[in-house]
Amino acid sequence: MNEQDKRTTCSPRPVLIVGAGPTGMTAAMELSRFGVPVRIVDKLLEPSTTSRALAVQTRTLELFEQRGLIQEMLRIGNKGTATTIYGDGKRLGKVDLKEIKSRYNFIILIPQSETERILREQLVRQDVEIEHGTEMIAFAQSESSAQPGQGGVKAVLRNREGKLEELEAAYLISAEGSHSLVRRTLNLQFQGKSIDQNYALADLHLDGDLPDDELSIFTSAHGFMAVFPMGARHFRFMATDPDQQANDDPTLEKLQQLCDENSHIPARLRDMTWSSRFRINSRMLHKLRDRHIFFGGDAAHIHSPAGGQGMNTGIQDMIDLSWKLAMIWHGKAAKELLNTYEEERLPIIRNIVSRTETATDVLNSDSIIVHQLITLLTPVFLNNHLVQQLSTGMLSEVAMNYRKSSLSQTYQAHGNLQAGDRVPDMDVLAWNLDSSGDTQPRKARLYEILNPSCFTLLVAGGESTTDLPATWKEQISPWHGFLKLQRIAPTLTQAETKMQFDSAFGSSRSLFLVRPDSYLGFVGNQNAIPALIEWLGRWFPPTAN
Repeated sequence: MNEQDKRTTCSPRPVLIVGAGPTGMTAAMELSRFGVPVRIVDKLLEPSTTSRALAVQTRTLELFEQRGLIQEMLRIGNKGTATTIYGDGKRLGKVDLKEIKSRYNFIILIPQSETERILREQLVRQDVEIEHGTEMIAFAQSESSAQPGQGGVKAVLRNREGKLEELEAAYLISAEGSHSLVRRTLNLQFQGKSIDQNYALADLHLDGDLPDDELSIFTSAHGFMAVFPMGARHFRFMATDPDQQANDDPTLEKLQQLCDENSHIPARLRDMTWSSRFRINSRMLHKLRDRHIFFGGDAAHIHSPAGGQGMNTGIQDMIDLSWKLAMIWHGKAAKELLNTYEEERLPIIRNIVSRTETATDVLNSDSIIVHQLITLLTPVFLNNHLVQQLSTGMLSEVAMNYRKSSLSQTYQAHGNLQAGDRVPDMDVLAWNLDSSGDTQPRKARLYEILNPSCFTLLVAGGESTTDLPATWKEQISPWHGFLKLQRIAPTLTQAETKMQFDSAFGSSRSLFLVRPDSYLGFVGNQNAIPALIEWLGRWFPPTAN
């Protein structure tokens, strides 16, 4: 097979994104940033103004920082530094988010409508228009007989005036939410269960001794209650509601009753802005791709809000998919690259759905024995440092990795980092190896020198030379412009940072190829150049001259 056969060819057709929530807008932001034309449509006439998802987790904050979105989010969001669990009339323990290994060792609580506004304004800056009031009413996939594998999707769109348009797209991304037309049309099973419990939900103000910077969870024989601070004594309130027959939205009086039943801490609820009742569905697709169609966000997975990871998972679905789709669209990658989207994201989704389902089942249990065990064991577990690190790593999503992906290759690593791991942010000394005149190091945060628009090859540890061997440069020259070259070393004045650096990267010279999503694709020692070249040739065959 020659190099041209291994690669796809650039297509002039856009990628059609159906749904303009956080998942769809993230896909549009990423693809357009990579120079891929997109059409993003949403059947809603106007952007949603409801708060819905609140939590923006650490991993999402890191990714948003690299894309220039973080400052506004930090400005208007409320920081949560811990989750405190109460039961049996007392505090049982605390999950301390300061244990998260990131500069963003907290959670940002911000209404989803504001997260969407920030994404929408970024799309405006990137000249991407969201076509509100436009619905996809039909679609079909096609294959080109002249170019096998180079088919696409034909879709019929209906705008707010009722006018029909037939669109040919290279790919379609279903980000439509849990009632995905695409998923139902393809008859894909949304497997899982509905949790047999009713919940009351509201945004309101609360007067009492609950902290403004902690998420508070109460468990009792009545069920459970969660209170999430949004700043200025404004809270999201959620509680088990045993009134299964009620169809109307819960009143302030009803919510006060639930609060009094579940919490031993006196609190007065007031100034409710909205309320509703809901049930939890825990479901997921077991495939995220159907030829030219991809699924992400609620169209692919829905689960309990326990942990606040739903919206974050959808955003990170698209961060993973979009750079791969862009490489394929531009003809820079082997077509097998798209298979790694499903391969990498399904285990993450499965893990989150399973964990949140288990947590919800335990908190909802009406068993006296279960609640006794919660009361007895929670203080023991949460006083354990390892449990704190594991739990905060999972909640913040910084511990998620793609080590088992076929895209990840580790070749005798010296440090703890392996291919598929998230690159940790830290202070480093950095030299730009793409510039022959860059002989003086600059102090930088590692995430500042990573380029989210291309690959970055980090040369870490070893002797302090500021240049690469000539043979290395010659071997990687076919990928000149495809990847940026940086040498990094620990800072000389911070002993703790040096220990952190050596633990992650090792003290001997090693190679770390960072993907555009700041996960590692290839890790190897200084003898790994042939293996790196083989990896690059497999996934990103160079353009034939």
